[in-house]
Amino acid sequence: MKIGIIGRTGILLESAEALRLAGHDLAFVITCRAEPFYDMNEKDFQDFAAKQDIPFYNTLNLEDHIKEITALQADICISINWLNLIPKNFLNIFPLGILNAHAGDLPKYKGNAAVNWAILNFEKRIALTIHRMVEEIDSGPYVLKEFLDINEETYVSDVYEWLALTVPKKFVEALDLIKTNGLIDQDQSIKTLRTYPRIPTDSKINWSCEVDFILALIRASSHPFDGAFCFVNDTDLKVKIFRASKFNADFDFSAVPGQLCFLINGNPIIAAQDGLIQIEEWKVFDSDNEIMKESITKSMRNRLI
Repeated sequence: MKIGIIGRTGILLESAEALRLAGHDLAFVITCRAEPFYDMNEKDFQDFAAKQDIPFYNTLNLEDHIKEITALQADICISINWLNLIPKNFLNIFPLGILNAHAGDLPKYKGNAAVNWAILNFEKRIALTIHRMVEEIDSGPYVLKEFLDINEETYVSDVYEWLALTVPKKFVEALDLIKTNGLIDQDQSIKTLRTYPRIPTDSKINWSCEVDFILALIRASSHPFDGAFCFVNDTDLKVKIFRASKFNADFDFSAVPGQLCFLINGNPIIAAQDGLIQIEEWKVFDSDNEIMKESITKSMRNRLI
């Protein structure tokens, strides 16, 4: 089968290579602006296309290239993290359409940042859905689903590691299935949860919230993202938190949310609305990270706000 590649991230290039090794021919590569936290950028996609000796396009304006792409006669495309909705006249170029890898259980989780929202919503599992793209976001029929069980110890990086291993294999499987089993319509009786994009400022910690919510925010904002964050006292000294856990005290306490209460093995214990949180991985954005950490943790009068 002749396959086009449309999208971003290293997982897409790994999927393209897996399909090539499975005996498929690659027709072209299209990408656009990478996000800062991506592991691959436009240059990596260009280099991949050059290595395969296939056309490369760095553009958001797919309609400007319809004639050229049509002439390349791809049977199908695979896509991950394309920035915009793909227009109908571009979707219709390919006899078998464009298959997208969506890290959400369709039709429940439609939209952006589905992995992050699933963690914040305390879901018990996350799905990878390989579906055919249509004009409406995440609404086309699907080829297959794969699930990952998650819990209160699952970080967004754990999900991304699972996706990195799973997506290339599932694209190979999907291209075999689409020729024989066809497509499965999404269950319209399931109520859709439309998830919207998140930006770094959405990860600011409110220490007056419950412990479980704060920990979910930290897990959903951790690597490869910028981390959950707060500030020291009334300053602009920023603290980013990447890993934390609930601290179960064997005593009652009274403290202001965000207050530094004490240290355990060098880790600060911070008060929240209904309990204590142990910060396990954090960074202070200053010229000397370790000296500033020591300064912050020296006094119980310090607050994270």
